[in-house]
Amino acid sequence: MKVALISLFTGLLLSVSAQVPNWTQYTCDGDSYSMYKELSKGKAVVINFSSLWCAGTAAGAESTESLWQNTMTENVKVFGFIHEDRDFNTADCDDAGQWGSDYGISYPIFINIDNVLQSYINKYTQNGATTLPWFLLFLPDAESPEASQLVYSGHDMGTLNHILNDQWLQSAGLTADIAASKVLVRILDHMGRETEFKANTPLIYVYSDGTTEKVFTIGQ
Repeated sequence: MKVALISLFTGLLLSVSAQVPNWTQYTCDGDSYSMYKELSKGKAVVINFSSLWCAGTAAGAESTESLWQNTMTENVKVFGFIHEDRDFNTADCDDAGQWGSDYGISYPIFINIDNVLQSYINKYTQNGATTLPWFLLFLPDAESPEASQLVYSGHDMGTLNHILNDQWLQSAGLTADIAASKVLVRILDHMGRETEFKANTPLIYVYSDGTTEKVFTIGQ
């Protein structure tokens, strides 16, 4: 069934403490991966839920591949979940192979993902639906992977990249307790409206512990 195209609310204060749904999936090559296993290794996990018919599929696939290439030596894991093909049928291994070939994907790709997608929609959306592609970023709690934190849920890889690279990877020297107690949960403009990361623009960062920070990043 086609996923209803309803925008996802990204106020992560509602979900930052929710128990992360676990999953074990196999690629078409037979390789097995588990959400909790990756989190227990201390790895941040990026998930790209997508369908081949979706507008934005190409950009999302290329952006997540770029992130994977730039962070694969760090403690980051990227996964692609393909829901449907271009005719709205359940994706199969041919579709996974085509997606990987078209966009040069080298991170693990899964099909037969209905149960996983629905469990994450149920956990992390208010209306029970989301647009695809849908990007999720989890920061790990290696000792209790189910308590790991969702710190980004949305459709903008620029914001996800900013949180991952400029916030988490740069604070890798912090203890797990400190890192978990202060996570970026939303970005506001100077009028207090929720926005995405933009270089050369005054922004207000709101953290999970209730603190805020004024940020101005110089970029191209």
